[in-house]
Formats: sequence, C-alpha cells, structure tokens
Amino acid sequence: MKKLLIILCLFTSCMLHAQVNKPKTVEYTLNIADTTVNYTGKRVKAIAVNGSIPAPTLYFTEGDTAVIHVHNEMNVSTSVHWHGILLPNLMDGVPYLTTPPIEPGKTFTFRFPLIQSGTYWYHSHTMLQEQSGLYGSIVIQPIKKRYQVDGELVLVLSDWTNEKPASVLTTLKRRDAANEYYALEKGYPQSLDKLLKHHAWGERLKAAYNRMPPMDISDVYYNRFFINGTTELDFSKYKPGQKIRLRVINGSASSYFYLQYAGGKMELIAADGVDVQPVFIDRLLMGVAETYDFIITVPTNGAYEFRSTAIDVTGHASVFIGQGNKIMAPDIPKPNVWKMSETIHNLTVNMPGRMNMGNMNMRLKKGGHMGNMPMDKQTMGSSKNEMVQQSNPMQKTSVEKKVNQNMDMPVMSAVKSDTTGKFIMFNYDMLKSFTPTNLPQGNPTREITLNLTGNMYRYVWSINNKTISQQDSIAVKKGENVRLILVNKTMMNHPMHLHGHYFRVLNKNGDYSPLKHTVDVPPMTTVVIEFAANQDKDWFFHCHILYHLASGMARYIHYEGSERDTALANYPLKKILNEDKQWFFYGSLAAKSMMTEFTANYINMSNAIRTEANTNYNGQYEINLSYERYITNWFRPYIGVATVRQKYFNVFSGKEIFQQEFDLPVVGIRYTLPFFIESDLRINSAGRVRLQLESDEWLLPHVFFNWRINTDKEYHLDLQYLLSKYISLSGGYDSRYQWGGGLLVRF
Repeated sequence: MKKLLIILCLFTSCMLHAQVNKPKTVEYTLNIADTTVNYTGKRVKAIAVNGSIPAPTLYFTEGDTAVIHVHNEMNVSTSVHWHGILLPNLMDGVPYLTTPPIEPGKTFTFRFPLIQSGTYWYHSHTMLQEQSGLYGSIVIQPIKKRYQVDGELVLVLSDWTNEKPASVLTTLKRRDAANEYYALEKGYPQSLDKLLKHHAWGERLKAAYNRMPPMDISDVYYNRFFINGTTELDFSKYKPGQKIRLRVINGSASSYFYLQYAGGKMELIAADGVDVQPVFIDRLLMGVAETYDFIITVPTNGAYEFRSTAIDVTGHASVFIGQGNKIMAPDIPKPNVWKMSETIHNLTVNMPGRMNMGNMNMRLKKGGHMGNMPMDKQTMGSSKNEMVQQSNPMQKTSVEKKVNQNMDMPVMSAVKSDTTGKFIMFNYDMLKSFTPTNLPQGNPTREITLNLTGNMYRYVWSINNKTISQQDSIAVKKGENVRLILVNKTMMNHPMHLHGHYFRVLNKNGDYSPLKHTVDVPPMTTVVIEFAANQDKDWFFHCHILYHLASGMARYIHYEGSERDTALANYPLKKILNEDKQWFFYGSLAAKSMMTEFTANYINMSNAIRTEANTNYNGQYEINLSYERYITNWFRPYIGVATVRQKYFNVFSGKEIFQQEFDLPVVGIRYTLPFFIESDLRINSAGRVRLQLESDEWLLPHVFFNWRINTDKEYHLDLQYLLSKYISLSGGYDSRYQWGGGLLVRF
C-alpha cells in the first residue's frame, strides 16, 4: 500500500509538472494609435500602444507560441520588429525587407515559436516612429530557472524630445547656428571662450584643419529621460534582504546610459537575453538596444536609487528600491567634450579591457577562436519543414544538457569584486558564456571588414563610406562562418544590431566569448564579431541610433540563392533601402536696417537645391538659384542661374562696374576647405568669374560670427546672437549695403 501511494504521488507530480511546462499559445492584441502627451508642460503628438507609452510588456514562457495581432489605427503605415527574437524571416517586422508594412486601418498577425528565454523588446522599424513612443518590452521565462529571486522588475529606458522626430533630423542636417543649438542646450557649447577655458584650442584647431566637427557625444538634446515612461519610480514594497532581478532594456532612440545602484554592486547575470557567468560591477555604459539583467539585494535600511544617466550627463531617471529615506547613487562627472582625446578615451569603457585590437587580429589570423559552436535548439523557418541550425544560445545539444544537469549548482563569479570593494567599470571582457560558443568546425570562413564611417558636418552615416542606398547588401552563403570586423572611424559610439542571429563578441574569454545581438563599437576602436550563416533570405544589420540608421548606416545580410517571401511581392525593397535619400528643407530670413537676406535649402544625401538672395532698399539685389551634386563629402559641382543689379569690382579690368544681369546661366564648383571654409568658384554666361570664401566662427555660447569675401571686392561681416533655436539678433557690415542690424529667423 505504501509503495502504491508513493507511485501515485510520483505520477501526480509528473502530471502536474507536465501540465505546468506544456507549451501553449499566448495571444496579445496591440492597437497602435496617435495620441498626445504632456511631459514638460507642453502638449505634443506621440504614438501609443494600447493607450500607453511605453507599450505593454509581453510575457511568455520558453516553448510558447506567440500570436500577436497588431492593429494600425494611425493614418500612416507602421511596423513592429521583435528585437533579439529568433523567428521566421516573414515575422521579423522590417517593412519591405522581411515583412509587409501594416497599412492604416489594417491588422497583421505575427505568429512564431519562442525557442529562447530572456529579456527582449519590440519597436517600430518605420522611419522615426520609435522616437515617438512605439516601443515595449518582452519577457520570456525559461522552462528551468537558473536563479531564484524574490521579485522581478522590467525597466525600459528611453529618451524624449518635444520636437517632431523629423524636425530633429532636419536640425542635425542643417549647416547653420541652429545645428549647434543642441550643444548649447546641453551646456556644452564648442565656442572659442570655452575652448580657451579648457585649454583645448590647439586640439580643436587640429581637428578643424582635418574638417572634423567638434566632439558630440550624443546628437540630440532631450527634454526628458525615462524609465517605464516616467522620471522616477517607487518600489518600496520590497523588503530588506530580498533579491530582485532587474531586466533593463535600453529602448531609447539615440541615448546611451550609465547604470548605477546606490545599494552596492550589481550582479550582472545576462546580456541581450543570454545568461552569462555572473560578475559584480559598479557601473555600466549601456548601448542603445542592448538588454542586461542584474540581481540586486534590497538594503536593510533606506530606499536605494537605481539610476540611469544619459551618456552626455544632461539628465537621468531613477528607481528607488526599498523602504525609508532615499539614498542616492553617485553622480556621473560631466564629460570634457572640449578635449576630444579625453572624451574618446572615456567612451571606450565597453572595450574588452581596453585591449589592443591589433593583438585581437593576430589571434584571429592564428585561428584561435574557431571550433565547434554549441547549438542549443533549432530555429523554425516559415514552415515546420524549414528547420535550420542557428548560431545562438537557445539550441539544445549535449553541451547544454550538461549545463542543465548542473543548473542548481552554485555559480562562481567571474570577478570577485563584491568582497574587495574595488570600483568596477563594466567592459565586454567581463562577459563570459556558460558554454563554449565556437562556430562549427569545417565551415568555410568569410571575413568582412566593415568601416563605420560618416560625416558629422553633413550628418551622413555610412559603412565603408557608402550609405545603404549606395551599397545595400552583404552577401553570405548558407553554411559559412561569417566574421565581421567592425572598425569605427568616427567620433561617436555605434550600437550595431544584427536581425535573426546571435553573434559571438570576441573577447579575452576565447571559446567562451559571449553571444549578443547588439554590440557597442566605441569611437576609433575595432570590435570583431562572428556568426554561423544558417538562415535564409535577408536580415537587417544596422546602427541602432535611430538618426544614424535614417541617415544611411545600414546593410542587410543576403543569403545567396534565396528569394524574398512571396508575401512581399507588392512591396518593393527599394522603399526601405532608399530612406536615407529623403529630402530636407531649411532656410533663413534676415530683415536688417540696411538689407534683407534670404536663404533656402532643399537637400538630400547627394543633392542640394539652394536659393540665396539679398537686397537693399535702393533697388540693388542679387539672386542665385543653383543645383549642386555631391561627388565627395566636400566637393560638389553645380549649375544655376543668377540675377544681379548692383556694383561689383571686375578683377580683370580692375574697374568697379554697375552690372545688371538677368537670369544668366552659371556653372561652378563648391569645396569645403580645412577649417570648414566654404569656397565657391563660378563663371556665368557673360564671362563674369568669381571666387568666394565664407565661414562661421563660434565666439561665445550665444554669439556666432559669419564672414564672406570674394574677388568682386565684396565682403560681409555679421554677428549673430542666438535668442532661440530659430531666432537671432543679427548685425554687421556689408561692403555693398553698409552698416545695419535686425532680426534673423530660421525655418
């Protein structure tokens, strides 16, 4: 009888366990709609999902099938990408590349098996919608938990601007004082007085000679930084001694964040959804689109701050965990943006031990990191018959089975910094996989060098000096091991994200190098990643800073021999590949006591249509309309027409002439010289030749000096005092129209 009872208990326990772990279908409906918000006392347009920003957290368990109905209530098309989720190509959510756009009033149903666990997120991949609020979090619980905690918090970090995202991008593209307004708002003007104060004039001079704009850690000035849509959260419900898992997602459009906890060191246990060997750290610089999981202990007395600080230290958001008086995390020192060398040094904190990447390349040439890649599960294709092995941590093998058998064993920390008290700043060398991550032996290796390039002056971002519309794809063959050498030749961090795959980030841990889907590549450094090419079709690879992506820093991985899904037959690929070709319009109107000046620019990546006009109140005027084509970032020939009615000095006759020319054809070349001096050499159909030089100097935080001189013996000197982004006081001297001043309005 006793044996029978034991058997019945065991049978019942097994049945209950089977029921608990039985895969199920989890269904959500997401309604995307326009809304308005007021975070700063100003009502602005935004995008909400089910009425909230950020969008709702979606909860699943490993092995579930996700069914998500996305309904578009807006009057423009939209999309949703499931960031970091391994799924069939058609479900990836990049409009025109992998998934049809969701048109106004329509619903698209995403259905995919969840073959992984961890912390992930989702967001729009349509133009700049992500900046307006279309992002949310995903939590996939494992079938068998490695860590037992008393609670979990999902923390979605984000940045908020009251400006329309399209206006932000236009501002970044401008070549006038409005372009510098973000730096002024942040308190980091690169004006002459600040350079002298910080003993950085010599360094800035050298950089300007090489046509390198001032250091700009983060492109955009943001009005607020949020965690879960607010600047401060209270979690006083947690009691002293409890262990809390923080699932942190950087869902911002373009902001990196420093993470700190006032209650002691944070135990980092997962990166990009994948468990790593635990390490205790004090501070971490989190790239856009990365996710990290931490375990923290609630202190015995007080509400301790978990703080997320923007990389440019212009704001932060806080979570207070525990009960009692607030205990603040330490402040992050403001960056010395005037000293470019110092700033770059500080931004390389994520680099593996600040390693010499030349040594890394030597190790690669010796083949030191090749071997068998553990496959933990299988990635589903578009049907049940399309089962392909994928280089990611989710595919079960004998290696993982051994790990699972030891799941309940105590885990040793990679760095025993919790007992030494030493301050630990995170870098990628601290990420160590639980299992070997080597790629399959015997596969051919394709090595590709990708230079991350750009021109901050024009705000064009590229790979190997070509934007996605100029060179769209990276060809690979199924069955290859692909190694990407990412060389950042710019002064900004770039978080590079690969869809549909996990890659190894090669670090000092060799065979145990971590697996990620997004990697930070700091300024002037090299990072090497590699993955097994085991998919089909096309997968996006891009910088996850939204404005860099929109300006061209992207490619897609194309599997040779595979074709696009038939569901995309009516959605031309060029629609997403040509997004960096969009046009921008900006200009200015200055009404002064002695003259009126007008400029208008209609530009895109390769072309510019420009209008320049000035007149006084005695009937003199000059009007120029031109079309220019960028051959390089600095050189552009142009054609146009000019109308002039004024005196000018003829360099050939040596005489001053009153000329009246109506709509004469003009050809010329414009070239940006060192120190950002714009040169313009032109000739019109009447034989009039003119060379003109022009530049702007930033003298004081609000004061700009514009000068212009040409071979007609005309010169123009103008001081502008910036009152706001779009309005300045303007005054000076023009050799044609004499002294005067007034108001300058930008648009």
